Amino acid sequence: MQIYLRKYTDEYKQKVIEQIAKFFGFHINLANSSGIVKIDYSIAEKNLSNWVNEESELYLIVAQDIVVGFLRIGYRGDNVAWIEDVFVDEEYRNQGIATESIQLAEKIIEERAGYDAVCIDVVPRNSAALSLYYKLGYDKLSILTVRKDLSPKKDNTTEFILGHKYKI
Repeated sequence: MQIYLRKYTDEYKQKVIEQIAKFFGFHINLANSSGIVKIDYSIAEKNLSNWVNEESELYLIVAQDIVVGFLRIGYRGDNVAWIEDVFVDEEYRNQGIATESIQLAEKIIEERAGYDAVCIDVVPRNSAALSLYYKLGYDKLSILTVRKDLSPKKDNTTEFILGHKYKI
């Protein structure tokens, strides 16, 4: 299957807004297993406008001439780029599309002067993404973000990291 990244243009705005909303819905469901989450398209549209700037590049993931997802690269520092977000529509998952898209993004970053490292943020509960990233060589811990919930959660899933027990 031929896969390539196409730089975002407003021609694809509605499609990408729908995918961003699904992306956020997926992550909300990871954290909140209590049921269906309402997808908010206005928040997705606001994020899209924030994602298209000089410090960030948004790409459409195209497979067989169909837009099946998106990938965003952020240039936060002088030599490290971040693959900020990767999303593939559910019906196209587990076909190697995310794998190839990440590898294409790495080539884009390598071609940008001065960048010699790539980081990816991942929610610890997203075990599929963690496995994929590890398979692609993302095996070095860089930054850990810790969080404190200000309202009670019914979450008992834990993981030991560097000798400490964390809820994930």
